Amino acid sequence: MLIFGHIGLTLGIAWFVESKLKIRMDYRLILVGSLLPDIIDKPVGMILLPLNNGRVFGHTLLFLTILLLIGLKYRKLSLAFASFLHLVEDEMWNEPETLFWPFTSFPAKEHVSLYEYALKIISEYIPSPSHTFISEVIGLIIILAFLKRRKLIDPFSRLHR
Repeated sequence: MLIFGHIGLTLGIAWFVESKLKIRMDYRLILVGSLLPDIIDKPVGMILLPLNNGRVFGHTLLFLTILLLIGLKYRKLSLAFASFLHLVEDEMWNEPETLFWPFTSFPAKEHVSLYEYALKIISEYIPSPSHTFISEVIGLIIILAFLKRRKLIDPFSRLHR
């Protein structure tokens, strides 16, 4: 999953939870938290530690626990909630060596060059029935619906003039 998928799906779930459970969400923290594991891990795992693995520290339960403890202290759980959803969206249960680090071995080095990784990311935006492309489209639709509902955009404003 990529940017629109993570932001949109996380935003949609937070929006639903807020409306049904009457829990106030800080959407700034939802936005940051929806991407935080990747914001940390892509540069660390792909550049600083040449593992060619974009799922290192931010994709662990340890990281999520730290965010949860900070959130409990400041009574702001939106960041931890959104980061948790990021791990669910990435299906991290399929990578237990990363999810349960440091209780398991360090996340493995992947045998993909940075160039091959970049090509893979670009190819995910080519229209296809892939999981990633569909997630991106759904995420973008949710983002636009959220912005419209909050009256932050009006896509038909030019039609009314």
